[in-house]
Amino acid sequence: MNVGITIPAELPAAAETYAAAGVKIFRVRPDKAPYKNCRLCAPQLPSRERNPDYIDHRPEDCRCGVSTCHGFWASTTDLATVRQWWKEEPHANIGAPCKLNGWAVVDVDPRNGGDYSLRGIEQMKGVLPGTAMQITGGDGLHILYRSPGFDLPGEPFPGIDFKHNGYILLAPSVHSSGLRYQWYGDRKFYHPEVPWPATLFPPKEQPRVPGRRRPTQSVSGVRRPGKHWTVDTLVQHVMDSSEGNRNASLYFAACRANETADAGHLDLYDAETALADAGRAVGLAEGEVAATIKSAARRSPDNQWAAA
Repeated sequence: MNVGITIPAELPAAAETYAAAGVKIFRVRPDKAPYKNCRLCAPQLPSRERNPDYIDHRPEDCRCGVSTCHGFWASTTDLATVRQWWKEEPHANIGAPCKLNGWAVVDVDPRNGGDYSLRGIEQMKGVLPGTAMQITGGDGLHILYRSPGFDLPGEPFPGIDFKHNGYILLAPSVHSSGLRYQWYGDRKFYHPEVPWPATLFPPKEQPRVPGRRRPTQSVSGVRRPGKHWTVDTLVQHVMDSSEGNRNASLYFAACRANETADAGHLDLYDAETALADAGRAVGLAEGEVAATIKSAARRSPDNQWAAA
């Protein structure tokens, strides 16, 4: 059973509580930057200050002996280390690396339209499964899931960031606005146990679901009525569109994709994925692309464009 953990209001005590609960943490400055590398690991220093024994190395292989040397790679659950860190810097914020803790986080920033993007995602893909959530100091939202077995795109939607390789701040860290981070609901911390939602998988990781439209053969085609369309020619139609006509071109191509898939001459999943990429490439917003493709899927077929 996932039991909630009460987090103290004071940063040093909160840091120790997270570490005791098995959460890897590290100190973060007020500007969200982790503590800088130590001088022993700074090859860019003038030669008179440079460590003569320095050798190039990965952060996780550091042996300089300075525990905050490499930002979140220095994160730990060691209580003695954590206690010493916050004794030295009692006002330091608490950072937690996502992947190193087995987390993947949907970071919603309303200042950049993240609340609208989240609403659009849930309208198109369904409500995201319930899990641990944190209200950020900037009035945003962290939605914590278990880490998937693959990398995630950094900023897939306006105002939304998928935090996986990076880190987040934990309550009661202080935002630049002066407001504190806090856990949603009963204000307790819960280890995220819900897997990353399949609806948010990158296209290449999404499971192939059998449907009424099935691929049969690869057909060479051109962009005119009475001939088969291919994924390449549909994508090219979008890429060739002029400014002001891009959404209409995407809609036209998505309609043809549905009609051609209905006839059994292309894979609708491949076509819609490629068209979504093309729509974003010509400058359409993520929500606009998704809405246009979804609208085309509901449209009745236009037989004048069907294969001869």
